[in-house]
Amino acid sequence: MKIKNLMPISRIIGKVDNDFNISESDWIPRVAAWVTDALSQIKCLPMERKRRKLEVSNRIATFPCMLNSTEIKVFDKNGCEIPELKNGNTCGCSDLGSVKPTSEIAIFDSSSKTSEKSMRVATVASVAGHNFVVDGNNIELNFDTDCIIVESYEVATYYDEYFDCEVPYVYDNGLLLEALAWYILFKYLSRGSKHTVYSLTSPNPVTNPYTQWINLKNKAKTSVAFDISQNNDGWRNFFYNSTFDPRR
Repeated sequence: MKIKNLMPISRIIGKVDNDFNISESDWIPRVAAWVTDALSQIKCLPMERKRRKLEVSNRIATFPCMLNSTEIKVFDKNGCEIPELKNGNTCGCSDLGSVKPTSEIAIFDSSSKTSEKSMRVATVASVAGHNFVVDGNNIELNFDTDCIIVESYEVATYYDEYFDCEVPYVYDNGLLLEALAWYILFKYLSRGSKHTVYSLTSPNPVTNPYTQWINLKNKAKTSVAFDISQNNDGWRNFFYNSTFDPRR
């Protein structure tokens, strides 16, 4: 997917290296994870709706990454939604047909009317009592099957050649870049590393990375929200149904 106004991880690394002149390089592989943490704290972490097909063994399917259990939907291999046990909801079928695991940005449209046939299937599934519970990254079922389809919100990522792995989307914004640089220096020093100028115990806010991060993070969030609200470049979809709402 082509996204405009994307800040590459390499640019963030370049700024940290240029501004702070860190003498060692073992912090660089950690930048992607630290950036994800920082964006999450700002409530500015791009998320996308993903659909995965998971194998089931002994009525348990294991999610491959951190599972957002508050935004999860589970379907059987026929496309019938399986209700979560704690909610006590009846099953609602969607016309998924033959579902393949895909990654999508758009939120699925649930406004269409359920067909009479689907309603009959839903009733049968509900009477059968099919449901699931989430235990960490495991989805436990009360019926036998070989696979399920799971929809959930996950961190929006793309492949980065420098890291040779998936990294988070970062909006290209000057204040956000500045905040992320200070956060990375803060995390670097938190590991026990020393710097000739900056320190986490410094009473001077100019040389204390944690103080700089605290002072900048809300300003960065506001700046990014404003930029996204002014541009129709696809970024709003990342924050749909999120505590970070660029339309406000």
